[in-house]
Amino acid sequence: MCAECAGSGILLFMEGDGTMCLECADLDHLVFLPAGDAALTRRAKKASGLAAVVVRFSRSRGRYERQGILVEEEALALAEAACLVDQEARGRSRLRQVERRSIEDRSFTGSLAEEIVRLSP
Repeated sequence: MCAECAGSGILLFMEGDGTMCLECADLDHLVFLPAGDAALTRRAKKASGLAAVVVRFSRSRGRYERQGILVEEEALALAEAACLVDQEARGRSRLRQVERRSIEDRSFTGSLAEEIVRLSP
């Protein structure tokens, strides 16, 4: 519940001991960007003059977990456009990283097996 207007919204801004709705905190012009796309989040946050992290308390884990961020709508549009431009290059890079990790995994597995044989009588 908002400490100023006594209203309740989907998202509340926590500051000090009280909470405020986004309208009272003057953050109602921001749009929600859910977590999941690191490149989009990074670019949107960089382009936005104002950004806020959205978290939710997990009772089962006993901690706050990041749900996404609030950014300006124009910044999100710029970030989405930038991600579309280099989407193919990021995909190729991702494939190269998968191949590199696969080679490293095979090398590690081989050296681990050799070490186990060496240490075992």
